[in-house]
Amino acid sequence: MKFITVSELRARATRIVAEIETTGEEVIVTKHGKPVVLIRRVAEGEFDLKLRGEGAREDGQGEGIV
Repeated sequence: MKFITVSELRARATRIVAEIETTGEEVIVTKHGKPVVLIRRVAEGEFDLKLRGEGAREDGQGEGIV
């Protein structure tokens, strides 16, 4: 498992996503030294992007699956 800062994610997001796709390694994003987000590869068929979670707005804003 790899740890990166929010600043590093902002600067290298495309490369980080590509690495996760290739290696499958999970990445923890930290803010002020504390873990705040886990990024991991999603298995094919794990969920359908056409389905939206409860509370999702039509414009894609707000709660629900992004």
